[in-house]
Amino acid sequence: MGCIVRIQYRQKQDFSAVTRPKLRRRLGFTLIEMMVSGVLLTTVFMIVVPSIYWVHREQRQSEQRQVALVEVENLMERTVALPFPEMTQATVDKFALSESALKQLPDADLKIRIQETKDLPLMKKIQIQLGWRDQRGLIQQPVRLTSWVSPKGKQ
Repeated sequence: MGCIVRIQYRQKQDFSAVTRPKLRRRLGFTLIEMMVSGVLLTTVFMIVVPSIYWVHREQRQSEQRQVALVEVENLMERTVALPFPEMTQATVDKFALSESALKQLPDADLKIRIQETKDLPLMKKIQIQLGWRDQRGLIQQPVRLTSWVSPKGKQ
């Protein structure tokens, strides 16, 4: 039995010695690995950089729209706070945008219209619209707000 074990042991040693590859140590990158990593890095940059630019542009447009909404709401509050007889087109034509809105909304275009309706006496329709251009010079969809008012106590 001892002989058989030795033979098996020798066979395992001989077998492993024959099949064991000689290992070479590789240091650093090969030229192909470097080219592949360069192509992958370039591809990632080609996707990420435009995405970052697009996200920044969308964020800027969102901020501009928020500024326009707040400005239109403030102008509507000022208009509705006027006494009913003073709520005329001549009065609201004197209204202007705030300094911060003028800085943040390039080429801002404010339109305020007050209409007296013939169908509903003692009612006025107030329409406020604010448009602007983005950084590329494209006209953005304007912000609009409409309200109907009547004299206090006559509702």
